[in-house]
Amino acid sequence: MKRILLGTTMIAGLLMAGAAQAADLPTKAPVYKAQPAYFNWTGFYIGINGGGAWGHTDWRYNFPGSPGVHTFADHRTHGALFGGTVGYNWQFSSPWVLGVEADFDWADINGSTSCPNPAFSCQSKIRSLGTARGRLGYAVDRVLFYGTGGLAFGDVRIQTVTIPGGVVAGSSHESVGWSAGAGIEWAIVNNWSFKVEYLHYDLGTHNFLVDAPAAQNVDALERGNIIRAGLNWRFGGRY
Repeated sequence: MKRILLGTTMIAGLLMAGAAQAADLPTKAPVYKAQPAYFNWTGFYIGINGGGAWGHTDWRYNFPGSPGVHTFADHRTHGALFGGTVGYNWQFSSPWVLGVEADFDWADINGSTSCPNPAFSCQSKIRSLGTARGRLGYAVDRVLFYGTGGLAFGDVRIQTVTIPGGVVAGSSHESVGWSAGAGIEWAIVNNWSFKVEYLHYDLGTHNFLVDAPAAQNVDALERGNIIRAGLNWRFGGRY
């Protein structure tokens, strides 16, 4: 009986000593899982853009002394444009991105048709085109989907050319209207992004003087569509 009690006591002592040593061991810290990082679109940017355009000129002759009597020389236009861009984005604590953007492009968007007077060719040209727009986008990390809209302005020339001879008679106007569209922008690396966008522009109806030697009044509306690409350097934009 004494041997049994002695053995039991020794076993209990060993168990208690082991438990005490285990209690003194340092506890293991919980494993930290890093939160995923997302691209931040906030900041200024500058860039270049270029692309193609196609549109329509609504050309209406107004004859002095004959109100309500008009003839037309409507025609299609097409061409290219290239220029610079500047803008700023604000990204909230969410995927939504609000921005402002302005651009100015040198343009060669033109078209022509036969005038009502067969001695003339009726021509239209947009020699520069710019916009100042707001942008609202939704970011999926480095990809930004956005819609845009605002002001459009351009240097428009309406002219007639004699056939044959090529004598030009016309006038120019700094036309102002509106533009709207949508695009996708991709942050290639932290400071560079590439975009592709579509814009519709409407430069409004304005009055021009054409023909020679007797000048005629023309109301002309320039409107069209642009598809272009752009490359931007971002002063912000980071993880």
